[in-house]
Amino acid sequence: MIELNAATLASGGMVERLNEEIQKAVCNCLDINTEATKLRTVSLKIKIKPDKSRCFGEVSVETSSSLAPAAPIATSISMSTNLKTGEVSAAEITSGEDPAQEILPGVDGAMPGKITNFADGKSAAAGK
Repeated sequence: MIELNAATLASGGMVERLNEEIQKAVCNCLDINTEATKLRTVSLKIKIKPDKSRCFGEVSVETSSSLAPAAPIATSISMSTNLKTGEVSAAEITSGEDPAQEILPGVDGAMPGKITNFADGKSAAAGK
């Protein structure tokens, strides 16, 4: 009779699967898009179901890992409502932009941080 050995169980398949899950966990630890200190878990479950005679058993090996999810990505947006039309607008604020410029009197169709039209009807591109 051959003795059971974890290293050779299922022709080494158990160890192979366990190594795959460990590799996933290590790669997840190194992923800069995840929280650095979040716990990662690798699990190995071996199930043995004997038959009625207790002379034979079916073995099932399950491996799994619990990894850190991708960290959230943050940004800022400017939101406004045109009181005349009720139209709602929103735009992402990028570095150096001032969302308050959008609400200057007489400015139509401005993008946050950029005045494109003046109250006298001249455009910024035309040099006022």
